[in-house]
Amino acid sequence: MEAVIWLEDYLSKWNKILLLISHSQDFLNNVCTHMIHFTSNDRKLITYDGNYDQFIKTKSEQEENQLKKYEWEQDQIKSMKEYIARFGHGTSKNAKQAQSKEKVLEKMVRAGLTPKPEQEKVLNFKFPDPGHLPPPVLAFHDVSFGYPNCEPLYSNVNFGVDLDSRVGKIILNYVFNVPVLTGIGN
Repeated sequence: MEAVIWLEDYLSKWNKILLLISHSQDFLNNVCTHMIHFTSNDRKLITYDGNYDQFIKTKSEQEENQLKKYEWEQDQIKSMKEYIARFGHGTSKNAKQAQSKEKVLEKMVRAGLTPKPEQEKVLNFKFPDPGHLPPPVLAFHDVSFGYPNCEPLYSNVNFGVDLDSRVGKIILNYVFNVPVLTGIGN
């Protein structure tokens, strides 16, 4: 736990660009000043100012405003279509108003209507109890790793992981001269 607190403190004072991925909301709140959200529905990257809690609040407000705008547009479209259907071939005054509403409706569609906000898919994972597994559950023999044209990061590593093991690995990579912190744990 002390190592995580130290890392949060160290990274929160980092004076360069740092791109990190973490499952810990507290870690994101304490370290990050901006969030990048990958939307699974339309596959876009959207940036937000602030930490994780601010991101959640802002995203929620934007979705609420989008829903209100969508519902308002849909009510307007329904009202105009009903008017056009009712008075489109009536008296000249009503027919002109119906034609005018038809043009407004076409203009709205051409300008682009607000899409209905979609909930992102929630994935649930269920892992059945495997029962007793003899150690090691996962064995590593002569494992080496390195990047092309660089010195190996580690060579000929041997170790095993049991059901009660807790393993963490943090790598600070540089992508386009921007440090990227990735890690796995538990």
